[in-house]
Amino acid sequence: MKELVRKILLFICVCVFCYSAYQLLDIYLNYKNIEKQSAELVETYVKDSKEKPEERVVDFKELQKKNKDVIGWLYIPDTNIDEPIFKGENNNTYLRTGIDHRSNSAGQVFIDEINNIDFSDDNTIIYGHNMKNGSRFHNLRYYMEKKFFEEKSLVYIFLPNQSVNIYEVFSARVVDASSHLYRKGIDYKTYVKEITSKARQCKEISDEAAPLIMLSTCYDAGSDDRYVVFGRLKENIKQK
Repeated sequence: MKELVRKILLFICVCVFCYSAYQLLDIYLNYKNIEKQSAELVETYVKDSKEKPEERVVDFKELQKKNKDVIGWLYIPDTNIDEPIFKGENNNTYLRTGIDHRSNSAGQVFIDEINNIDFSDDNTIIYGHNMKNGSRFHNLRYYMEKKFFEEKSLVYIFLPNQSVNIYEVFSARVVDASSHLYRKGIDYKTYVKEITSKARQCKEISDEAAPLIMLSTCYDAGSDDRYVVFGRLKENIKQK
């Protein structure tokens, strides 16, 4: 009887091990596929410029043939953030869906359903998953650190009209997912004061109103907190 119980327990342990190994392999392959897809998008649709980020060229004509919901391209130099930006029918459209409209655990980077597609709102909210392999918006967490905050201070959003919005990062903090900061129709001075009052990192910006962006990602699995990074429009450059 004891020998039978031992064999049964051994069999169960082997099954658990095999299942766990399968799950880990599946996660690994999924991450590798996400990395591959992101790299292929950059390689296919972006002509890079190492010296001047604003001179990068994004082929929106071909990109929008692949998916008409692409409205821009987000790029933060020397980070892993180099992604097309989408606007779906609602905030669930690209939460777990890839550029090819297939299920994708990493989803895509997308703006809030309340925002206009031309980034003309006083506050445009941009979401992306915090992927453990470092993709999508994982790097936002590092803006809570002073050195990273100071060194990665410019955010570039390339637009289909062949122009580039350049934003200056001025605040990084953690907020609750239900925070009232997720809004547009803001009073600029009041809103900036709210943003910076409990910031992990921040710096002074102009009192003159200008469009803002709010980059948002999950803090941790199961948490209602979010890492958020705010930028103020510094200039819009027309590309040649």
